[in-house]
Amino acid sequence: MIRVTRLDKHEVALNCDLIESIEARPDTTIRLVTGQSQVVREGVNEVLELIRAWRASVLERAGLAGLLAHPHTPPPAPRTEPDGSSDYAPMEIPA
Repeated sequence: MIRVTRLDKHEVALNCDLIESIEARPDTTIRLVTGQSQVVREGVNEVLELIRAWRASVLERAGLAGLLAHPHTPPPAPRTEPDGSSDYAPMEIPA
């Protein structure tokens, strides 16, 4: 849950898993998947940082903080040469 401040200065906690979109129009509007919208005092970047910090804290509490320090990087895509050939070779599995 993230804490944000509505325009009437009341604090509200939102489940960031239910956020569908965040818009600046000009006030920051957070739309939830439930269809409800909240207009808040925080800017879009600040709300995004609150979400990032919340998710990082969840991973840390679960003992998975190492995923933050060393994110998984996908293998490089096969290169394609100008003549259309590729460095991709199918792997043979012995029977």
